[in-house]
Amino acid sequence: MKTILFAAALLLLSGGLRAADMKTSISRIAGSPGIKNASWGLSVKDAESGKLIAERNPRLNLVPASILKVFVTAAALEKLGPEKTLSTGLYYDGAISNGFLNGNIYIKGAGDASLGSQLIKEAAPIEEVFKAWAAAIKEAGIIVINGSVVGDDSAFESAQPGTWAWEDIGNYYAAQPSALTVNDNLYKLYFKPSDSVGGVAAVLRTEPYLEGLRFENYMKTGPRGSGDNGYLFAFPGQSDIVLRGTIPQGPAEFAIKGALPDPALFAAQSFNSYLVKAGINSNKKPFRGAPAEGAKLTLLTETVSAPLKSVVRVTNKRSFNLYAELLLRLLGGGRPDAGLAAVRAYVAASGADVSELDLVDACGLSDQDLVKAETFTDVLRYVHGKKYFPEFYDSLVYPGDPDATGHLRNMGGDTPLVKNLRLKSGSLNGVRSYTGYLKTKKGRTLAFTSIMNNYSAPGASLDKLHEDLLLELYNNN
Repeated sequence: MKTILFAAALLLLSGGLRAADMKTSISRIAGSPGIKNASWGLSVKDAESGKLIAERNPRLNLVPASILKVFVTAAALEKLGPEKTLSTGLYYDGAISNGFLNGNIYIKGAGDASLGSQLIKEAAPIEEVFKAWAAAIKEAGIIVINGSVVGDDSAFESAQPGTWAWEDIGNYYAAQPSALTVNDNLYKLYFKPSDSVGGVAAVLRTEPYLEGLRFENYMKTGPRGSGDNGYLFAFPGQSDIVLRGTIPQGPAEFAIKGALPDPALFAAQSFNSYLVKAGINSNKKPFRGAPAEGAKLTLLTETVSAPLKSVVRVTNKRSFNLYAELLLRLLGGGRPDAGLAAVRAYVAASGADVSELDLVDACGLSDQDLVKAETFTDVLRYVHGKKYFPEFYDSLVYPGDPDATGHLRNMGGDTPLVKNLRLKSGSLNGVRSYTGYLKTKKGRTLAFTSIMNNYSAPGASLDKLHEDLLLELYNNN
């Protein structure tokens, strides 16, 4: 009996020492240079039992940045299902007579993120989609369109949130979430760097070609290896774009990515150009719009999207803002406010605290989103027990993940984290966040969240501190 009691006492003492060590590690991080004056929320719980493992200010309201995407992706998997697909329809109105369509061709979007996408593996290239559409038009007996090709994005309210910065709006990562999204709603703008640092970088071309864009160019040439520090200042629907920042010296040409000013119009213009090459001409210019109320439409063909799980995968692995905003509108029947209400209801259903939850977008690009670290952890615990957990888990990044972008690809390499860590990260100016799952040495699964605001330490040092913290959690639980 004494032996059993002694062993139990040792076990309790060991657990106490580990807890004390964890508190010491957390205190050490909190007091580090560049962090000691920051706001830090940390929440770590056992994913199955909910047992508290570690925390620091878990209920502090903080700006979460891109980890916010786990809310909308999880909600979409639950409410819509991993295999959910959408159809982009090709319609016409009017009548066909002797090869002439006396009416318009309509491309009616339904929020398919994968249409012509270069990020979703199952997506067909846009040229293949256009080929199928042109074939359907010819099969219907149409040779000439006495009307226009029309891009119809009326299924969604596609405007970006007003809290997004002007510095962001014209760039690919703040692209307009149109119901008729195509080519990931981005284009590439090519520059010729100057021979001297500080010299003007000349605009060469866009790919694909965009009709009517006008550039006010203040882009400079930076030192070799300085990377993409260029910004496109623009508003949706406008053709005037101001170029500022730097691109690196060295290559003969260098491209940065911009947001399509009008995705639905671009889709109509691009398909119209394809039809001309295919021998089908229209008499009027393509435009963005919708059929007249009560108009009779005839379906020519439909293009079915990749499954929703593929969209979720890219949304989290590449932290792609556009897809998160598209998922939000799908949850809200096309309306972002209804989508935010649906996400909030999902978070509440998970048992997480939503009393002070403040959401203004789905992707975390706004600095006015406010969430507690514990709220993320509690949502992850909820997801852990759901049938769609495998698809959600697969969408998170692991160390060395070839499908991921950014700093997390190198985090935890050559450590036990490689096979045991899945996470989503986020970053804005002064914001660094991490949330995900950790399988420990003893076989437990932990749900964790760490959000830091207003730090001044280098981002790479925060990654290293969190890597060390996760390794400690791995070894001691």
